[in-house]
Amino acid sequence: MDMAANFLQKHTKIDDLCLVLNSYLTHKEVELVKLAYKVANKAHSGQFRKSGEPYIHHPLSVALILADLKLDYFCIVAAILHDCIEDTSVTKEDVQAQFGNQVAHIVEGVSKLTSLEFTSSSQKQAENFQKLILAMSKDMRVMVIKLADRLHNMRTLDSMSDEKKMQKAKETFELHAPIARRLGLHSIRVELDDLCFKTLHPRKHLIIKKKISKQYGNQKKTINLIKTEIENRLKFEGINATIEGRQKQPSSVYNKMKFKSRKFSEVLDMHAFRIVVENTNTCYQTLGHIHSLYKPIPLKFKDYISAPKSNGYQSIHTVVLGPRKMFIEVQIRSQEMEFISEYGIAAHWHYKNTDKPTDKLARNWIGSLLDIQQNTDTSADFLENTKADLFFDEVFVFTPAGKIIQLPLRATVLDFAYAVHTNVGKRSQKATINGVEAELSAQLKSGQTVEIITSRFVKPKPSWLDIVVTSKAKTAIKANLKDNSKVELAKLGKLLIADALNYQKIKLNDVPQEKWDKCFKELNCFDFQDLYIKVGLSEIFVAVVMNKLLQDINNETINTISINKTKGMAINFAHCCYPIPGDEVTGVLTTQKGLVMHRSICSNLEHIKEKNAQWMEIEWDSDEDEDFEVVISALVENRSGRLAAIANTIANLGVNIENIEQQESQHSTRLFHIVVVIKNIIQLNDVLEQLNKLPHLVSAERV
Repeated sequence: MDMAANFLQKHTKIDDLCLVLNSYLTHKEVELVKLAYKVANKAHSGQFRKSGEPYIHHPLSVALILADLKLDYFCIVAAILHDCIEDTSVTKEDVQAQFGNQVAHIVEGVSKLTSLEFTSSSQKQAENFQKLILAMSKDMRVMVIKLADRLHNMRTLDSMSDEKKMQKAKETFELHAPIARRLGLHSIRVELDDLCFKTLHPRKHLIIKKKISKQYGNQKKTINLIKTEIENRLKFEGINATIEGRQKQPSSVYNKMKFKSRKFSEVLDMHAFRIVVENTNTCYQTLGHIHSLYKPIPLKFKDYISAPKSNGYQSIHTVVLGPRKMFIEVQIRSQEMEFISEYGIAAHWHYKNTDKPTDKLARNWIGSLLDIQQNTDTSADFLENTKADLFFDEVFVFTPAGKIIQLPLRATVLDFAYAVHTNVGKRSQKATINGVEAELSAQLKSGQTVEIITSRFVKPKPSWLDIVVTSKAKTAIKANLKDNSKVELAKLGKLLIADALNYQKIKLNDVPQEKWDKCFKELNCFDFQDLYIKVGLSEIFVAVVMNKLLQDINNETINTISINKTKGMAINFAHCCYPIPGDEVTGVLTTQKGLVMHRSICSNLEHIKEKNAQWMEIEWDSDEDEDFEVVISALVENRSGRLAAIANTIANLGVNIENIEQQESQHSTRLFHIVVVIKNIIQLNDVLEQLNKLPHLVSAERV
């Protein structure tokens, strides 16, 4: 958004906009834009924003943001007129008469969305968000204009009250920025993220911004040296390329520190370069030259060309060790990939006669949201399901025919089946992964080929809800279960509650009726039948029921709930802290993942509790056959064979290694993060004890 940024410090004028539009629109189209400006300027005459500036500057600024994305003139005209129907005497019919049906349709869609206020009422917010998604499904340009509108509003928050600023920033962070990400609108998403971070955490934003600037200044000579070396090597090899350095945004640094548990120095110790070449073949040739120039870091290579992200993003990512031991992230892509990475869904209107991957993937996502909407009873459920789909890491798996299916991290075979088609999901009997028979509950990894064997005699079971993680699968299963016998669901729910009470040495019939009545009221249930059915559907978690029932029994408040993972409960383990049996844990209740268990010392818990999420202290048992991942930090002297000695020690204890990543390297030491699979904290302590006995190992500890 270079052009838009240049005009940010002054009021946007029609000449500013036309200067950008003349670079890609026809003279006739630009004249229609000027006409739209005359109509909007007259309609908004006498109207002012809270900042005191004439209102017309807002739609012009929105249009300029879209012009930087090279959107078609229909979208630009609609952006200029987007507030006219709602706030002036101009009607849809007036717009239609002067600018045609397409512009009128887009303006009407944006006008309807503009009236949607995301208030403090969660129900109202959910309903409005549902309307927003449905409007987006009819014409994607409606959503793109809405995102540009939100971006300009975020740029001009200063005139609002502090409370309003925080509300808008929180709403933008939770909904608008993730949607921009899913639509591949990189420049909008990056700026929205940083503006939200600046508003929500002004002090942290300022501190990190200053540190970034200082770090960049200190490394400027090295960065220029690296750029020159890459340019010279590629020129020598006959490769035409554009090379750009990229400075990290404060919000990006903060997120890596918070969610990947990295120190500030670890985040800033890596500089990024983007190499843009002519075509796909040249991308892979360039990769070879980069790896011959600098030493590649193991396990730090990702090929998003052969397996694009869900928003159509394609590129090769690799991390290498450059001069002065600086870690360098290199992104390699073609000119077309670069255009799509910057403009996302907007590229569809630039390449008017082609079906770009971004457009196809975005529409697939919209289609899946419509499926969820059709199978969801309430707007609140739809909002939660959709938000869960906006925030995820991805795995890429293949059908037997070679089609790529994109799924969230920790998705299962059953998620895959529902992603292929709802009818395949609900008839899933068994499956194979890479030709080997696998359970429907098996978690998938990128690169696997999955085949589903179906049977017309199979139907969804309540236990399937504990297997799947995707919104599409959960909503489809719930819809099928509701169509089936409610008697079976009630039996399951009653069994789960009875088992949980028995674990506390309390019989179902021993709970006083007044306790049940209070529980019904607080959980919005009519009676036992309603409660049991909702528990059977995982709409209400057993842990929540237990927390309600056990309070004040025997004149004591029960703050800790004991559960057994094997009792049909939807339980997941947080990957920020990797809890294992023997840890003190806190359970966080979520709609999508059930009970998510964190170590009680997890740094993310404070943030979760601030959001008023439901949480409770948990005591939990596990089956002896259960395996758990945990991360070990190993600092070793920089000598050959040290990593092999560590691996052998762990293997001799009967413990499997899931992954090894080098975190940093100094002159005398190397730091590794090792993901191991163990049974409990006792086994972990044995591993740590034996590792710390190794010569030349400085320390080994749990992360």
